[in-house]
Amino acid sequence: MDSYTLVMSANGLLVLVGIFLTWHLTRLVERYRLGKEKLSWLLLLGGLVTALGFIGDLAGLYVNDARVLVILGSALIVYALSMSGLVGAKLEMLFQIGLIVLSAGVSGNPKAHIVLVFSDISLLLLMNAVAFYSNSPVKSASMARLSAWLLVAFTLVNALYPRSVPTIMLYTASVSLWVVSLLLSYPRARVLNSAQEGL
Repeated sequence: MDSYTLVMSANGLLVLVGIFLTWHLTRLVERYRLGKEKLSWLLLLGGLVTALGFIGDLAGLYVNDARVLVILGSALIVYALSMSGLVGAKLEMLFQIGLIVLSAGVSGNPKAHIVLVFSDISLLLLMNAVAFYSNSPVKSASMARLSAWLLVAFTLVNALYPRSVPTIMLYTASVSLWVVSLLLSYPRARVLNSAQEGL
């Protein structure tokens, strides 16, 4: 296994941690605000399906099936977040999505890159769920917002210079910031949930 695959596999585990944290936070928010507990389970399922697809893709196993899993898992994440109301159609986010989609046009291998586009958009929505949720602490929201822009930069740089050192650095920084922003969001989510249960 080359160093790029090794680092990106480690980042994949970090993304799984982030998805689990988002799932748990979503469950707290659902109890406080949404009343739609099944959506958080769809979010977790989408993350696990996407991760399974990436593991297969990185290992070079059942490549076509792996790509289908990545797209399916990403679609589940997008659906769960959009139905929950946690992610609105912010102009900034729409611009970010547009840049990610455009990255496929400058890629040397658009067919393979399109799979990354699906997964990056779902990850971007997860980041923006923290960045733009009204009850996110200011520091968490700012970190999540920065992580989203770093992810967009990663997608563009990776399209032009795939498997390069800058792509690894951008992706690692983006995912790490997102996970930290989630951890910083927990105290606020617990307070809101406790307040709701006390009513």
